[in-house]
Amino acid sequence: MPTLLDKLAEGDLRTLGRSAEVAADVLARPELIDELFDGIAVDDAAVRARAIDALERVAARQPELLQPYKRELLTRVALIEHWTVREHVCQLLPRLGKLTARERRAALRLVRGYLQDKSSIVKACALECLVRLSAAPGFAAQRAQAAILVDHCAARGNTAALRARARRMQRHLAKLARGASA
Repeated sequence: MPTLLDKLAEGDLRTLGRSAEVAADVLARPELIDELFDGIAVDDAAVRARAIDALERVAARQPELLQPYKRELLTRVALIEHWTVREHVCQLLPRLGKLTARERRAALRLVRGYLQDKSSIVKACALECLVRLSAAPGFAAQRAQAAILVDHCAARGNTAALRARARRMQRHLAKLARGASA
């Protein structure tokens, strides 16, 4: 029987292969999540991209499965310099509902660094991640900083995708502000 990593290694290298199937396997048997995390660190870029995609699919359905791995996400995984990994880290971090204030500040610093990435996809995801992480109670100063970045990117972002994401985050921040004043 093939392992999760065997499944992730199959298929055209330009696709996500069997990542949806692997995510379903992990959702059915959560103890397999360790093997999925191992896939993120392999040298094979296709397997790494598929593993992080599968992990994001798992987290979208059962974010609580990520909680035991938050330290690993904030350290080892978040430091991998591959655009696909960084894109998905930005999607995963806001799903970690039980971040301490210290962990949240570390995540904000880390993701702010992603704004210097070469990939416009990473920059757009990082901008959204900053907004979502700073929405937590007690992070008004970070939310204000994120709003400044969002406004800057909406007006002068270097790609249409970044400007569009920034405009979406402007609407999200306005909704948050309306909710806070109610």
